[in-house]
Amino acid sequence: MYNPKEAVEDSHALNLAILFFAACAVAITIYFHHDSGLKYWLLKGFGETTPGKVVVIIDDRDDGSRHLRSNSRNTLKNITAWQDERIVVEIKPEDAPVETLNFRIKPQELIRETDGALNVTYLPLNPKIAYPTRSLDRFSLDSQILLWSLVAGAILLVLALRAARKWARFRTGLHRY
Repeated sequence: MYNPKEAVEDSHALNLAILFFAACAVAITIYFHHDSGLKYWLLKGFGETTPGKVVVIIDDRDDGSRHLRSNSRNTLKNITAWQDERIVVEIKPEDAPVETLNFRIKPQELIRETDGALNVTYLPLNPKIAYPTRSLDRFSLDSQILLWSLVAGAILLVLALRAARKWARFRTGLHRY
């Protein structure tokens, strides 16, 4: 027999289920874009630029299985990045020892100058967080996706709290019924 109270309870449960699956989609999006989005925000907001010297350009594009074994999550997430050349750059941050850094750069983005100079943006607190200044905009889309995912997550959290509170009020009212 049809009971209107059960229909109302089902609608509350359905709202919570929809919000749960939307939150899962937002969490997956944040998981896949948090590292490069945060790197972009940190380097754009707090980074300093210094000239670096290209030590060597390594063309190891054909060795994808080695990258997959060494770091499978990062390799599978950035599968197109492993088709790029790798450059080794030395930078001298202010008040810090010389750092040797590895970057993956598309071959057409490499400036093959005779002096080997390349501007690098690094984080002063941790110079290992660095990226070539000219190619830093590769991460801007990830930072925008991360920003809007965080906004969507906050909205979903507020909606989920409201829905859970409505459902709890309904359940306590149902006990008096």
